[in-house]
Amino acid sequence: MKLKKILLLLFILSIALVTAVNAYAQRTASQTHTFALEKWITINLSVEGISVKELRFFNDTKTTGGTFGINPTSGPYMNFVVYNDAYHEVDYGIAVALFDKKNNLITAESYTHPGEIDAGERHEGTIIFGPVNRRYHEASYFKIALEIY
Repeated sequence: MKLKKILLLLFILSIALVTAVNAYAQRTASQTHTFALEKWITINLSVEGISVKELRFFNDTKTTGGTFGINPTSGPYMNFVVYNDAYHEVDYGIAVALFDKKNNLITAESYTHPGEIDAGERHEGTIIFGPVNRRYHEASYFKIALEIY
């Protein structure tokens, strides 16, 4: 009888562990899309109610002052909109990589949101591709990843 209880407890713990691992694994999602300049691209990438529904790549250059004005970044950029349709506040990060027709990586960059987005709110952000961006306009497709934490 004692062995049955131990086996039952181990079974329940293993189910809980598998559930926790699956829940954690679903906190990141990624997709691949065709690259286009100067137009809004609908993507609908979502993780637990947090979604990037649209983004736009620009050919002009944008400059940011960097942290505390140190290491400014300049280059072509991408605007995106993140929606929080969940019932809780959340923080997120985005990574984007651009590839040419021969599947060569052209450039990649990431963005981490400072702070959290409240439930029901949206956030507009910008990713600047610099300094490795000389072939930016030759991109054929891109991969985007969304991670929440």
